[in-house]
Amino acid sequence: MSKPCAGIYGFFFALFGLLCYLANRLPYFPGDITAGSWLQGIDISFLNPVMRAASYISSFTPAFIIVTLIVIGLWVSRRRLEAIFVASLTSSAALLNWLLKLQISRPRPAGELIQVLSDNNGLSFPSGHVTYAVVFYSFLFYLTPRLVKQPVAAGILRSLLIIFILATMASRVYLGAHWPSDTLGSLLLGGLLLAPTIALYNNYAKVKTGDKNA
Repeated sequence: MSKPCAGIYGFFFALFGLLCYLANRLPYFPGDITAGSWLQGIDISFLNPVMRAASYISSFTPAFIIVTLIVIGLWVSRRRLEAIFVASLTSSAALLNWLLKLQISRPRPAGELIQVLSDNNGLSFPSGHVTYAVVFYSFLFYLTPRLVKQPVAAGILRSLLIIFILATMASRVYLGAHWPSDTLGSLLLGGLLLAPTIALYNNYAKVKTGDKNA
């Protein structure tokens, strides 16, 4: 990793550490209630079912099934390096997210502060749904040009992956399951996990193909 890249990574690592510290100290950040209330106030008839669907897809059971199917598909199609990385990245992200939740112990949004439209069990920071969506969909976004040779199909798939990430982030706030700062923390956590994963994947891909430009 070059010095500029290492410096940028260190900056975001420190920023995430600061967010973790503040989330441990504060039940919510300034602006969380305002931003959450604004999102919940959007009056579009189909928004509620869309948000619920986006949130459900990234919940544990559907996410586990989707990741498993993708890993199996990659393995069967002889993309075994990609299958190993997808499985390792998503499982390590889930474990780290769970450990951070326990350490930070931030409570979920309360009904007297914002509308709670879903079951608010467990802890709040960071959001497991969003961490999963960021690492899984972003890594697939990165792999798409290698896996899909048709440029139009690859472009459509990449656009959908971005939509899935944004929809997951919005849905957790819209449903009152998380504060906006929870999703921001998950976005940073996902990025911090993705950067070394992609670098490591590229190194293994070079060794596997013998292509120094892989």
